[in-house]
Amino acid sequence: MTIQIVTAGRKDVDDFFKLSDVFTAERLNHTPLLVFIATEDAVQVRLLDQSRDLLAFPDDTPVMGQWRGAMHSDFFQFTVGQYRAYSEAALAPLKSATQVVKVVGRQGGVKRLSFETINEWGIGV
Repeated sequence: MTIQIVTAGRKDVDDFFKLSDVFTAERLNHTPLLVFIATEDAVQVRLLDQSRDLLAFPDDTPVMGQWRGAMHSDFFQFTVGQYRAYSEAALAPLKSATQVVKVVGRQGGVKRLSFETINEWGIGV
């Protein structure tokens, strides 16, 4: 038996990834991400309140996210693979970081982290 998951939402996710607060918020209390997991005889819908939890799922897993606008909300449909590609591209400049300084606090936690990297215009920041 094959179960097909059909989601209905906007597919122009580039702005959703870049401009919405969904992927920068610490917790998504009011607009969690909906992850659809198909098994042999059912579809499970999981609510995620942190976007980084998406990376634990396979690339072809369907996801729905909500972007709250000023007058209305829009729902966006995408896959974990689309988000994974976006997050890897967003973090790619950090791979070339130099002069990394990590200051550890008394209890072992990171107190401060600083580094240098080159931005898209070739300027060190």
